[in-house]
Amino acid sequence: MSTDPTRKRPWLRVFTLVIFAAIVVCIAVWFRQGTESLPRIKAAPDFTLQNLQDQPVKLSDSAGKTRLLEFFFASCPDICPATTSHMAHLQENLKSAKLWGDKVQFLSITFDPERDTPDALAEYAKLFGIDTANWTLIRGTEEETLKTANDFGLMVVKQNDGQFAHSIRSLFLIDQDGYIRRVFDMGENMNEDEVEQAIVQLAK
Repeated sequence: MSTDPTRKRPWLRVFTLVIFAAIVVCIAVWFRQGTESLPRIKAAPDFTLQNLQDQPVKLSDSAGKTRLLEFFFASCPDICPATTSHMAHLQENLKSAKLWGDKVQFLSITFDPERDTPDALAEYAKLFGIDTANWTLIRGTEEETLKTANDFGLMVVKQNDGQFAHSIRSLFLIDQDGYIRRVFDMGENMNEDEVEQAIVQLAK
């Protein structure tokens, strides 16, 4: 005849229930921690600008995908090319992970449409190996692009030499529903592994 040891020792039954409850809580936290580490910061402002074929582009056109949005200008001597180089490497990693295109899209908006003509940006894309099928280079009038940057909370100032001083945190991770989930440093301060992990977390 089998006996239940917890019937003779009630404290053992309580202890067992406590341990079981703790395990359930830990599992729940483990499943939820991915989304909790990327809280919704705010809704990303929509915009209407143009691609290299002079066709209108809206942020909402890519709804349903995880998006990495970069503000840049092609003649930038340091921060922007370093960031674009990191993004090009991420592009290849996301292709290997089968997330590129169907689930993830990159967007880059130039501050400097006067010099960043469609031809100039096409050359920039070739230089960095940008897959323009799923990485959209975007321009507009200077007024439109600066307004878009300001809408995202960026400080951008045009210098006397035609260059632009701008916030170093100009790289936005936007989820499928159009919410900003992270804002990353650019240039040498960009943590490529951290950005990739956040993208994969949202895309999956």
